[in-house]
Amino acid sequence: MIIGRGLVASAFVPYFENDPEITVFASGVSRSNETREEEFLREEQLLRDCLATSSRLLYFGSCSVLDPEMINTQYVHHKLQMEALVESAPRGAIFRLPQVVGASPNPTILTNFLYNKIQTGEHFNVWRNARRNLLDVEDIAAIVSHLVRSGEADRGIYNVACPFSVSVTDIVETFELVLGRKARYSMIEAGAGYAIDVPEVKRLSVNLGISFDDGYLERTVRKYYAG
Repeated sequence: MIIGRGLVASAFVPYFENDPEITVFASGVSRSNETREEEFLREEQLLRDCLATSSRLLYFGSCSVLDPEMINTQYVHHKLQMEALVESAPRGAIFRLPQVVGASPNPTILTNFLYNKIQTGEHFNVWRNARRNLLDVEDIAAIVSHLVRSGEADRGIYNVACPFSVSVTDIVETFELVLGRKARYSMIEAGAGYAIDVPEVKRLSVNLGISFDDGYLERTVRKYYAG
């Protein structure tokens, strides 16, 4: 069963849509700058309802809970509280995700934001030291589904992210290459990165045919934004 209709939820339809034993909970707060209390409460109530009726639940958290710059935000506090709820369940697995890349109309997704700015020629700011971790949503679905079906992720917390992060300037330059357009931006002296430990991803990627090489970023951008 799939809870949600967004980017992540849609990617898991082929794997778990008709599975009555597994609930894929992908209907949570997705904006890291969210501050509306009603949005946090909506996710909490829906999650509590699902935990009460599901024999096995997959919850999608955020790797941003590892980011020192976000530790005091409402979003991170909320995500950690939701993780605690899932951990209290008999069979609740938590998958922390980075910046997800896929076909979505959501303008707040980093790659959609950059694509729209560059396509329209609108000016934007880039944090010089900022680094982001981008992962194809189809790779997320393949990795998580394998972990679940193999029994390797029955409970616990798992980081499902690219083995490396990239600078935002590199992401912008990749979009310029793919789109054949120059971006109009100013460089701001700000930003940082943080480490994400992904042992399961590194171990499974070869068997699943996922190549996290130097061309991963460009291939992923071309897949969803070229043409």
